[in-house]
Amino acid sequence: MTWVTLRYLRALEWWERLPKFPSMASLSHRQSSSFPLLLALFPVVLLSSSSGEDPQIRYHTGTSEVRVAFFATDQNGRLIDNLSKDDFAVIDSGTVIRDFRSLARSTETALDVVALVDTSESVASRFRANLQHVVQLVDEKSMNRADAISVVQFAGLEPQIVCSRDCRSVEAEQKLRSIQPQGPTPLFDALTYTAQFVVERHAPATRQVVILFSDGNDTISRASAREALEAMLSSGAMLYSVNVDASGGGFSTGSLLLQQMAEATGGRSFSASDGVSDVLRAILDDLRSAYVVTYSLPTHQPGFHSLRILPKHNLNLRFHCRRGYYYEEDR
Repeated sequence: MTWVTLRYLRALEWWERLPKFPSMASLSHRQSSSFPLLLALFPVVLLSSSSGEDPQIRYHTGTSEVRVAFFATDQNGRLIDNLSKDDFAVIDSGTVIRDFRSLARSTETALDVVALVDTSESVASRFRANLQHVVQLVDEKSMNRADAISVVQFAGLEPQIVCSRDCRSVEAEQKLRSIQPQGPTPLFDALTYTAQFVVERHAPATRQVVILFSDGNDTISRASAREALEAMLSSGAMLYSVNVDASGGGFSTGSLLLQQMAEATGGRSFSASDGVSDVLRAILDDLRSAYVVTYSLPTHQPGFHSLRILPKHNLNLRFHCRRGYYYEEDR
């Protein structure tokens, strides 16, 4: 076991003894000011101990094989396209897995994209530019005909579906452009809502992706940060976040939270300044470069099994995958 893995596991044990995070709306000013420090000290642990892979592949008694989808990048964020079994090891709840049954490209062929968009008062100063990003995403020509896109907005008390799979129609675009920023920011409730929305529309051979346009701040949610992230992880969708806060920098509370949410599901975090076309192109490239590795289930211990993939030789490689899965006993 490497020292990196050992430190990760010890931090995970420490985290599990802490109470769950409350919603951002319920934090006092003094409590919320310490939240960035916690995120900085434990950038992986917040999300790693919570949930698992796609609900349809939760493992049950009698299962003998684990399947993990992932992609890899180098130190500059460039995708690695020629991986072999000897390039990496999987850490499954502290057990180092080096012997794999198979390694192959992912076979999922179509995308089901949900754009989750902050339309609250907190983003009013840059709202038009952010909304234009969503319009560009809907009109993006690099998506295939088999791909579907929907838009969910959140502000005030309840998230709302702007359009579902018919977002390229004239009516849908007019509806998008008529949105006005108003109300408080229920980010965590919106993530929970969208997770359920994704689960209800799951289809075989389709990769579900949520692209969150937000500054990472929440002011009114009933759900806590952890509950929202558990819901998103359990949905099986990859989350990509686009930070729309041009002034917050990469180390604000919101920025760090957006990064954690994305990376916990196997996705990545971007800035709105990157351009929506470049963001979507990066997402498509990630999915087209994805691998699926399979290996024997290392233990039949019920509950959450944490997952990490670490390089064996080239330490500059970074592997992007979900943070774990559940193993359950049949009743």
